[in-house]
Amino acid sequence: MSDKPKCAFYGETNDVHALIGCVIRALDKADMNKEKLEYIRKINRDGNMFDSAIKTSSNYVEFVEIE
Repeated sequence: MSDKPKCAFYGETNDVHALIGCVIRALDKADMNKEKLEYIRKINRDGNMFDSAIKTSSNYVEFVEIE
C-alpha cells in the first residue's frame, strides 16, 4: 500500500480496542473494504495483544498526532 489512510489514535495507553476501532474507521473512510477485512482477519489470527496489534495496524494506516 503506497498511500495509507491516517489514523489519529488517542485512546488510553495499551487500549487495543480503541486502536482497532481507529484503524477500522480510517479504512472505512478511505473505502478500503478489502484491506479492512484483511486487517480484521489478521488481528483475529495473530491475537489482539497491543504490541502485535500496533505492528499489524501500522501496515494498514499511518498514525498521526492530533494537532
